[in-house]
Amino acid sequence: MKPLVVGLLLLLLGVYALFALSARNEIYYLCGNFKSGVSYSSVVRQLDTANLSDYKIEKSEQGKRVTYSSTLHLNLVRCEITFAEDEELIHAIYKSFGITPLLSSSFEQ
Repeated sequence: MKPLVVGLLLLLLGVYALFALSARNEIYYLCGNFKSGVSYSSVVRQLDTANLSDYKIEKSEQGKRVTYSSTLHLNLVRCEITFAEDEELIHAIYKSFGITPLLSSSFEQ
């Protein structure tokens, strides 16, 4: 009985790791697509193709900010996308766990 439980736990851990890696790759590569000057509608259209992650939109006086992340990583792996008032992308920054700057990458242009 005990080896069966251990085997099932290892299988579940492996499945979770596969989905978590796929979610991280989804965020990383989509974030890399976003360059300065890209329109808000183009970014949202690309984000809507994601399967393992989602995004939230915050509006402010300076423009919009989209945070794209996955609950599989407790939203610690994310892409922060900032738009100007005219809905053109200013920058997109990929952040991984946010522990130290060494673990963060920027696609800022």
